[in-house]
Amino acid sequence: MDCQDYITEPAERKKGQHLQREERGAIQHLKRQGYSNRAIAREIGCSPSTVANELRRGTPPRKSNKGRKPGYSARRGEAVYKANRKLSRRRHRICRCALSFVG
Repeated sequence: MDCQDYITEPAERKKGQHLQREERGAIQHLKRQGYSNRAIAREIGCSPSTVANELRRGTPPRKSNKGRKPGYSARRGEAVYKANRKLSRRRHRICRCALSFVG
């Protein structure tokens, strides 16, 4: 297991919060134990669709039909989440002006 420093104790969550590192580790641990998305959501205290989205985010794409299906990784989920957050922000005005003069 590549995420041994994660805790699996459910913490109190507020509605609308992003998943924390510990919650991603709990998702990974519970999914490997065979829990369903709804059961994981009950344990963590979030929506089942949040769990499904996180599992999709943290599972690498399958390159071929050979071998076993790749599993969810909390580290990959965290990395993809951070990359998406970085791209979601609006560019600074200085950057937009500089790009318009270059073209």
